[in-house]
Amino acid sequence: MKITGPLRAFVCLVLLSFARDGIAETENPPRWPDGYVIHSTSPDAQFGIIVPGHDLGVNDNGTGFENFVANLKTHQALGKIEEADYFQNQNHRDLSVAWAADSSACVLIYEGRFGYDAIWLAELNGSRFTATDIGKRMTKALRDALGDGTNSAWFRFAPGKKLLARALTYTGNPRLQDEHTPHAWFTGTYDRTAKKWISATASRRNDTDTLSSAYSANFGQDIFVAPGGDQSKVPPEFVGMIVNSEEEKEQALDQEMNTVYAAVKLLLPPQKFAKLKQEQIAWLKKRDAIPVGQRSELIIARIKALEEFLWNEKA
Repeated sequence: MKITGPLRAFVCLVLLSFARDGIAETENPPRWPDGYVIHSTSPDAQFGIIVPGHDLGVNDNGTGFENFVANLKTHQALGKIEEADYFQNQNHRDLSVAWAADSSACVLIYEGRFGYDAIWLAELNGSRFTATDIGKRMTKALRDALGDGTNSAWFRFAPGKKLLARALTYTGNPRLQDEHTPHAWFTGTYDRTAKKWISATASRRNDTDTLSSAYSANFGQDIFVAPGGDQSKVPPEFVGMIVNSEEEKEQALDQEMNTVYAAVKLLLPPQKFAKLKQEQIAWLKKRDAIPVGQRSELIIARIKALEEFLWNEKA
């Protein structure tokens, strides 16, 4: 895509950046670029990530698809995410955004055909933001442990302005994975105040399929109940599993809970897991005492409780 006229002037005003440990800081916020759409919105609905929409005529063969952090309430772009070129509904690519609950920051995970391409941490402060490339350190740790591979990553914002990171990688053809495929696991904590990694380690392990499914738990957010299979009840933007009843939703949630439970078993020391197992048995009795069709919220709460062990315990 050739940049000319007003668009060129816009790009020139977008960002004043400096190189320091992969951190870029924005100044002189530009206007909202024409043809851009909101890709992700912060919990407080003030900020968002905006990307080129289909109306711009973009396609996979073009270039220069800048992505911006924006103030949605003032309809103003705050600045550009460096080295980011995702556009709306791009083939074989995706952009996942994980927000802090207080909307003070977000992690942008740029997914390629086989794993992530880049990961940025954006810190928001009024009309400004800073973006830090945190993916390079994670990729290096995984590469040192295993070599070049296909990487996936998950994040959680924690108290004390900490960011918890987990990532998995494997080598070889993704269509030919088996029990002999080499895998590695990354665990790390990034200090958002000091702007540095407190810990960042990776090691080989071959039970990562279960961990991957557990870190991807959606707590039922990707399950929609359409009574009788009535597709007209499904929102057009919904992506996930469509079930016919609350009973089927509970069955799907039970499977998700079992996956998280199995992953926790991999990470907890035997004594701690023995205690958790007794707690799980007691919880199952409580669940079974509730009529079928009324258990979803209870199961979701249990999945969230089990998931805490995935982030707070190390193998």
